[in-house]
Amino acid sequence: MTELSGALDGIGLFPLLNFLGSLNAAGRLEISDRDLSGTLYLTDGRVVGASFGSDSGQVALDAIGLALGSGRFDFADTDGEPLTNLDLSATELQEHLTQLQSERQRIMTGIPSLQAVPASAMDGPDDQPIVVDRATLRLLLQCDGRASVLELARETGLLATLKRLANLYELNLIKVEPRSRAAPEPVPLSVPEPAVFAAPAQEETFAREPAESGAPSRPDSQPRRPWWQGEGP
Repeated sequence: MTELSGALDGIGLFPLLNFLGSLNAAGRLEISDRDLSGTLYLTDGRVVGASFGSDSGQVALDAIGLALGSGRFDFADTDGEPLTNLDLSATELQEHLTQLQSERQRIMTGIPSLQAVPASAMDGPDDQPIVVDRATLRLLLQCDGRASVLELARETGLLATLKRLANLYELNLIKVEPRSRAAPEPVPLSVPEPAVFAAPAQEETFAREPAESGAPSRPDSQPRRPWWQGEGP
């Protein structure tokens, strides 16, 4: 039983497929990168099927090759018949994978990752004619510097979006920046309230006139006020 897993970054999808081809491997090769995932089905070392979301066949194969080239892979043998929706000979498949690899390098020159954020730009001479189709023009109008490549692809599909964005980049109609992290909200500085120190309560002492010897004390007699409080009852 053949089981392999690891990161494609540093290996590459196309060398991995060539390696599995040399082993005449048969099974499922699952590839994932963040929220995206796709599956390739192999028989006798040859890719015979592909699925990527709702896409299948060659469209799914192209999307996996262009978008998931730096993801994580897991390969395992499977029982039963694999999904078969690709009809390419070994030579045709190898040529197609070579073209995909070249196309991926071209796209990554301007679109480094699916989290990158394209923004429209108008660099170049004003009198330079530019020819784009309506779908590409519509995508250009959506490049407002806020939506990532992955978010833009939700409407028209990942494969078409990547190719159109690469075209716009080569025409100097967009600039692509990595998604900036949201700035943390400022933490308000707490200003300590001024400390209020209460003077300790002083116990008032009242001096009483010494009672005369043998004279009874008067019940209505009032104590004298201390000298610092002035005269008076």
